[in-house]
Amino acid sequence: MKKKANTYSNPSRFRLEFIKENTLNVVWSVRMTPLRVWLACGLILAAMGALIWVVMSYTPLRRLVPGTLSGDLRARYIELALTVDSLEQRAATTDAYMANIKAIMTGEIPDNEASEITEITASDSLLAASEAERAFVQSYEEEERFNLSVLAPIAAEGMVFTSPGNVVEARAMQGIGRTVELVIPRNGAVNSVYRGTVVSVVARPDGLTDITVQHPNDFISVYSGVRDVFVDKGSRVVAGQRIAHASDKPVGFELWHKGTALDSRDYISL
Repeated sequence: MKKKANTYSNPSRFRLEFIKENTLNVVWSVRMTPLRVWLACGLILAAMGALIWVVMSYTPLRRLVPGTLSGDLRARYIELALTVDSLEQRAATTDAYMANIKAIMTGEIPDNEASEITEITASDSLLAASEAERAFVQSYEEEERFNLSVLAPIAAEGMVFTSPGNVVEARAMQGIGRTVELVIPRNGAVNSVYRGTVVSVVARPDGLTDITVQHPNDFISVYSGVRDVFVDKGSRVVAGQRIAHASDKPVGFELWHKGTALDSRDYISL
């Protein structure tokens, strides 16, 4: 009977060595099979990916990644960009006016043209407004004083306001600015509409309390006529946190931005 010839297989192996150059001594050496080489490469790539993820998630570098800015910070950046643009326009107008004045003083512009130029630039100058202009501005502010905060919708971008409670009915209070009257069941929860800090807790003569909360991006919410207050001045609150209970009377609610009353129904689902 014929015996099978012994076959010998020599699998591929790899060696990684660190050699001291001046003595040619092997300092460190490791042998690996192809499978171990692939596993080592995979572990190295996974470690690098984990390191990059940690750096981009828990360091200020995360702000460089598009779409990772928080809503408050993004709204503040937009507001600052608009402010810088307005300042640039004002600076350009002032420079043009000063250049015209300098040209008139040095005689580069004839006298017959000087009056026309100053009339054109006077409206954009730093000169005091006339009595007619002040009267017009005052009348406009009286008529449109609740529509002056054009930056409020931009500042509110990214902010999600929650309902101030289990509102049965919301109606505007006649003759009291933009205060909204909220009908909430007796002892129903009155909640903060967004995270912030309680800046005032004022007791009223009728035994009820008014609470004011300062929110990010210069928003302020006011809750009038509540009872069983659960917060104090300086308390930090989060969106939806119970801050008081409703009484038998409706709760007055106001939303402000930079000193201008807003229609809260445009920002909150009541």
